[in-house]
Amino acid sequence: MLISIMLTAIVFTYIYATLDNVKKSHIRYKEGSKEVTSAQMIFSLFTKDLTQLKEPPTVTHEAGFDRISFTTKNSVYGIARPWVHYYISSKESALIRIEATRPIDFFGSNYIGDANGTYFFADKLAKGCDSFRVGERADRVDIFLKCEDNAPIAMTIYKGDS
Repeated sequence: MLISIMLTAIVFTYIYATLDNVKKSHIRYKEGSKEVTSAQMIFSLFTKDLTQLKEPPTVTHEAGFDRISFTTKNSVYGIARPWVHYYISSKESALIRIEATRPIDFFGSNYIGDANGTYFFADKLAKGCDSFRVGERADRVDIFLKCEDNAPIAMTIYKGDS
């Protein structure tokens, strides 16, 4: 009887140690996958937005960061032909994507909403951004983004029909 109790204790100790090791290795992979998923999400949003353009994008070059806005067919929130704007928030150093029903001038006026039913959604895509540069050419858009959340992202996206 004593031998069977000792063998059972040894088996349960082995099983517990194995499950603990599997749990620790799973956490490492789960943390690593967040970085890849965030960079892939940003790349996917830029690609879907810029390949489905409805009009040429407007790029504004500023000290440190650029801003890009355009109308596209791609919508995360189900808006028909949304106006999309990417910029770096100076307060949080975060990459922000705004999707609105029509163009909104956040930087030229103190926009707080209007009575015509214009609404928008804002998403924080990455934080701790050091650089966001956009270069527009005749048939493509070059984007460079460097944030602490992700590895630097450099991409060339060919524009869709505008």
